[in-house]
Amino acid sequence: MGGYMDRKLLDQLKKKVQAELVKKERETLEYWLQELQKIYAKKHQTLPEFKADVRQFMERMKNRLEVLKTKGL
Repeated sequence: MGGYMDRKLLDQLKKKVQAELVKKERETLEYWLQELQKIYAKKHQTLPEFKADVRQFMERMKNRLEVLKTKGL
């Protein structure tokens, strides 16, 4: 009977962790989508202006990824 309770608790913990991961991923995607939408909404006069904004956006993402890889925070 004790094994059944442990299994039930483990399943509940797994579900809780999975729900938290999905929530965090959704929040992250919403943030980056909003940032990209800002670039898209700008009235760029030339293609190089647009490309510069996209390049800056990509650099921000690369920097964030590097922080996550090196520090985990």
